[in-house]
Amino acid sequence: MAEGRVDYRLQRRVALDNLSVASRALEQHCDAHPELLRAAKHLGEPRGEDCPVCDEVELVSLHYAFLQNGPKSQGGRVVEPARLARYAERHGDLLVYEVEVCRGCHWNHLVSQRSVRRPARAVGTA
Repeated sequence: MAEGRVDYRLQRRVALDNLSVASRALEQHCDAHPELLRAAKHLGEPRGEDCPVCDEVELVSLHYAFLQNGPKSQGGRVVEPARLARYAERHGDLLVYEVEVCRGCHWNHLVSQRSVRRPARAVGTA
């Protein structure tokens, strides 16, 4: 079950508005990390919309799950949205970041952040 959600659509709009025709230097705005691009290539889920920067390639989404009570040094793991509840059940409360990525021009943007809580166990169950 998801708790609070932080949506970054307004920041996305501002970032895209700042990409005026004169300042469309792709190296400044399309700087996805190689690991993010690798994850997008193999694990990305189509978003159903073209990239707002290059307008040529369909965006993909990645959902990175971090353990809320885990070690800070432990990185996030890409988890399919349909499996987040099961992942939280096994591992504990999660902080999930959704990132959109263009595999063409390497645009990337944080779409949202939300918590997924481990379901409460019934009394008397192991």
